[in-house]
Amino acid sequence: MGRISNAWRLAQASWQVLSRDRELIAIPIVAGVAALVAFGMIAGPGVLLLGGTDESDASTFALWLIVAVAAIAASWVTALGQAAVVAGAGQRMDGADPTLATAFDAARARSGRLFGWAFLATVVSLVLDLIQERLGLAGRILGSLGNLAFSVMSFLALPVIVFEDMGPIDSFKRSSQLLRTTWGEQITFTFGMGLLGFLLALPGIALGAGAIASGVLAVQVVGVALAATWVIAVAAVVSALSAVYKTALYRWATKLPVDPAFDASDLSGAFRRR
Repeated sequence: MGRISNAWRLAQASWQVLSRDRELIAIPIVAGVAALVAFGMIAGPGVLLLGGTDESDASTFALWLIVAVAAIAASWVTALGQAAVVAGAGQRMDGADPTLATAFDAARARSGRLFGWAFLATVVSLVLDLIQERLGLAGRILGSLGNLAFSVMSFLALPVIVFEDMGPIDSFKRSSQLLRTTWGEQITFTFGMGLLGFLLALPGIALGAGAIASGVLAVQVVGVALAATWVIAVAAVVSALSAVYKTALYRWATKLPVDPAFDASDLSGAFRRR
């Protein structure tokens, strides 16, 4: 319970920081839409051209390769968005007044590093997915543990890229070095944010389901549109809160100033050796 309450306090502190620069919430929305467009523009033609062909090894591999490239592109766009929020939060904690322009400028300055990170993260995810598919129950267990380990150990990779200008491998090593004793806290925070997002999204999901059940076309269209808008907004807020927390945790670990909204004992507790 202590870890859960600590995660809740950190989420509240992240919101206090984000509430002073609410325009940063727009970044995950823009990045999410752009990521979907990028994936569709690359994967769509490949599926249309190869999806209906014979299931030969060559066509299957070509389709898999196209989808992998599309996933890398989408991951890159998403990483750029997350990096922009991280940069904006860092600017706020340095006493500046971040804007969308300054946040995106900082992310664009690391676009090459972020592409490398997107490539690494996507390759790791694809390899773990293959393990899960090919090795049965053991593969599912190994794949799940691998995904969890990579997620936790790379928790601070984006702040490292943004603030230290490191490549993907070095950023992963640096992140895991900072967080090697904090698995419990990162898992708890991630779970807590996911649960918070789900609970906040429930009204929108209920609205959409009710609209569909009404059977009236006009009500269905308006209801689903409002529900989708609500769910997207919730996802954007949760993503931005996570980025702010990562920024604060990174700055605390590297002895940089952290916003007063974050309690020193909560942040120091995330680095207490177990």
